[in-house]
Amino acid sequence: MDILDKINEFAKTAADRTGEVIDTARLKAQIMNDTRSIKELEAKIGEHYYKKFAAGELVDEAVMEYCTAISVHKQSIKEKEAALNTERAGAGDFEEEDLFA
Repeated sequence: MDILDKINEFAKTAADRTGEVIDTARLKAQIMNDTRSIKELEAKIGEHYYKKFAAGELVDEAVMEYCTAISVHKQSIKEKEAALNTERAGAGDFEEEDLFA
């Protein structure tokens, strides 16, 4: 009987630990979901204030600094996209056959 008691105790311990691991994983997943939700909400707040800034409405000075930085980055993106488009247009000047000649 002693061996059966040890097997039962081992099984109970294993089940308890498995339950703890599952609880930990579930809590970590919930924390990750909450963190993602916070980031999405913060982004929506930022979009709200940037739209106000872009429309010429007054915004808080600190928000204005961030909005100005966003505008600079957006302009930089436009310039880089234009440069990429120019490179792509120039790359089309050769025939595909030229690659294998």
